[in-house]
Amino acid sequence: MTTAKSYLKLLRPSQWIKNGFVFMPLIFSGHLFMAPDFLKTLEMFVAFCVAASATYIINDYMDIEHDRMHPRKKNRPLARGDISPGSALVIAAVLVGGLFVIAAYCQMPTMAMLSLAGYLILQVAYSKYLKHIVIVDVFALSAGFLLRVAGGAAVINVSISSWILLCTFSVAAFLALGKRRHEVLILPDDAANHRPVLENYSPVFLEQLLQVVTTSTFIFYCLYCVRSTPDMGTSPERLMLTIPFVTYGIFRYMYLIYHKEDGGSPTTLLLTDPPLLACTVLWLMAFVVIIYL
Repeated sequence: MTTAKSYLKLLRPSQWIKNGFVFMPLIFSGHLFMAPDFLKTLEMFVAFCVAASATYIINDYMDIEHDRMHPRKKNRPLARGDISPGSALVIAAVLVGGLFVIAAYCQMPTMAMLSLAGYLILQVAYSKYLKHIVIVDVFALSAGFLLRVAGGAAVINVSISSWILLCTFSVAAFLALGKRRHEVLILPDDAANHRPVLENYSPVFLEQLLQVVTTSTFIFYCLYCVRSTPDMGTSPERLMLTIPFVTYGIFRYMYLIYHKEDGGSPTTLLLTDPPLLACTVLWLMAFVVIIYL
């Protein structure tokens, strides 16, 4: 039976937290308390939420049969049969149309609209082709986060530090690889049937890749603290005080995926693991205090 809850679940609002990356340029550029820029970024956040929901629906439509073999994804509205595929596609089309109405109404800059269009194209390509190509699937997921950051910068017309882009890419790759490892472990016999590309991954290989992106994430963030702060009038020594929060966050997440065998949904981990959530909040608070006070 189709209910309002089923339609809401189809949109996956719990995943909208990923779109918080659009706020990074606003915060890191020192524009957080500039009301016009804050409102523009908020509009971009809403636009990316609409875009994300549309692409989640398209992905679920393409993966109906595969999702039915997954212990968690089999409860999604399309896989469970709560919503018909035709109705889901209509909703996706309405969301895409509404997305560009919102963008036009808010008079978003051309580059901001291009980031939204690029995100939609990338996600559809991922659902159809890219997620079936080993390594490329992880890069495609990471690129989606880069487009969020680029959109957040374009809408308020600020430049993006190369170190922030590298940090974003590494963090996104870290989360994507953790998710792949979780899928391989919980579906040891049916992993390839659920997602064919998983046949090319093994726990050992994924652990090696995780070590690489974990190290790169830490190094890129440290370099950002040292190399990017002069433009904001903040000494590197002050911003480097946030490094322990980042270090703990990385270690905590690794603990969860290695010892708790979790990682299937990074957003769920962030919202349900109190230490990880507290670390994220404290890091953000420390960063804001250092930059703005």
